Amino acid sequence: MYAVVGMASLAPERMDEIVEMADSQVIPLLKSQAGHVASYFTRNAASTNGMSISVFETKEQAEASAASMNTPPRVPVSIENVDVREVIASG
Repeated sequence: MYAVVGMASLAPERMDEIVEMADSQVIPLLKSQAGHVASYFTRNAASTNGMSISVFETKEQAEASAASMNTPPRVPVSIENVDVREVIASG
């Protein structure tokens, strides 16, 4: 398995909007992608930094998902970095 790990800057004053966008748009999109296993979204205590982890069955599927990651204008999230990594253990 391979994981797409994304780091983003968040607008903490718009956290309700961020959560709604993740639930209604981003997660359904990820679930529709080939080989999707699971996705997780996290934030730091100040809600200024977020991390997403989406797991896929193959490296090619993870790379395709990573290539499609973008943020439209005027959203409260700014993607800073996206990396594809091999999952070496899970529990």
